[in-house]
Amino acid sequence: MATRRSSTGGSHVSSLLVLLFLASASSFLLGARAKGPVVDVKASCAKTDGPITCNSFLGPEPDTKTADARGLAEIAMRVTAKLGGLVGAYARRELDLVKDNPTWQCLDECAEDIEDALSHLDDALGGVNDAQFDQVRQYIDLSEQDTWSCDETCRETPPSPVKTELLRKNLEFERMMNVTRQLIKLADGGASPVPPKPAILP
Repeated sequence: MATRRSSTGGSHVSSLLVLLFLASASSFLLGARAKGPVVDVKASCAKTDGPITCNSFLGPEPDTKTADARGLAEIAMRVTAKLGGLVGAYARRELDLVKDNPTWQCLDECAEDIEDALSHLDDALGGVNDAQFDQVRQYIDLSEQDTWSCDETCRETPPSPVKTELLRKNLEFERMMNVTRQLIKLADGGASPVPPKPAILP
């Protein structure tokens, strides 16, 4: 059973993970690699199971206007990480405010799950840049399992506005992660072959 502790350190961990991810994403997006043809964001989103989610979050991103399929997948991962960071930051912030123990445990364990998910997304980004798409999919699967763990942890928690908002944010994160997986699949179809590397996933 989780015990109460200060959430300040955890909040910094969640924020740091997102900052590191975004820094890595920017590096990869600006890195030198042969670009494919620019893709149409709406057309790409239409090929996913969540076209509304896809367009809502990727449409406003200026880099999507000049992105190829792999670049769009990288941008989607960056956006997904931002959403995950919002879930983790919300959970950590509310930890110091809630009074009932079941809700506190829900927030605490969910925050840890989301931080794990962000860590796996960071690992996945490197695989996209190297066109190691099988490895990327494994890391995305691990990230999605972490969002499911968050849902499972909080399922029996008594209803409250905090729980409702946490699960809403987590669902948004999960939906965008599913869109990202499908955009990665599209990028895989146009990727130049790269010799496979053995993957050792945590």
